[in-house]
Amino acid sequence: MRFYTAAFTVAAFCAAAATAVAAPARLSDAQYIALNRCLGIESSKSLGTAHEAAFRQLVKTQDWARQSYIEEKADEARQTAADESANSSAALNAKLVAERDGVCRSFLETTTASTPAPSHAM
Repeated sequence: MRFYTAAFTVAAFCAAAATAVAAPARLSDAQYIALNRCLGIESSKSLGTAHEAAFRQLVKTQDWARQSYIEEKADEARQTAADESANSSAALNAKLVAERDGVCRSFLETTTASTPAPSHAM
């Protein structure tokens, strides 16, 4: 009976550890607002890339337990970025592309680096 209890305890511990490693770190409120701005840029028709779905998923995993005013600021940032990308001049367009390829990509690289690669053991 002790063997089963010990085996169950070890299995539960391993499952909890794997879940903790797979979950991306919680972003600060400022980072969450910036992430939503990135989503606004990525969802534009003129500046968007194939990463829009990844940004949507990341926002979804990061939106728990946020203060309502942080959610409002995040929505404003996303809408402002979408508006800027839709009505951008050449200079603003270059600034948004630099933001998309710099700050925004760092969110994806950081969160995908924290999740383990799938195992293909046979």
